[in-house]
Amino acid sequence: MIKPKAKQNLKQRSTWIAAMVACFAFLLMAVKVYKLSVSSLLLNLLIMLVGLLVIIALAAILGWLISMRQNRKKFETESRNKKAK
Repeated sequence: MIKPKAKQNLKQRSTWIAAMVACFAFLLMAVKVYKLSVSSLLLNLLIMLVGLLVIIALAAILGWLISMRQNRKKFETESRNKKAK
């Protein structure tokens, strides 16, 4: 008998596989039926990936800046407490 967790994992995996097959079929249809070139699809994919990398990099930089600001405030508070003693 299959455990519930294993059954759920199998269902999720099969759903993911079905989604990937559907995406591939859609892209194949776009190439065959609408006469889109593969190079234009790959160019769009590359542009999307570069945009995603820019967004991730900006989020990382913003997180680092926020972290540095909080650490600076924490350091200033600790130094004030030491001076007050």
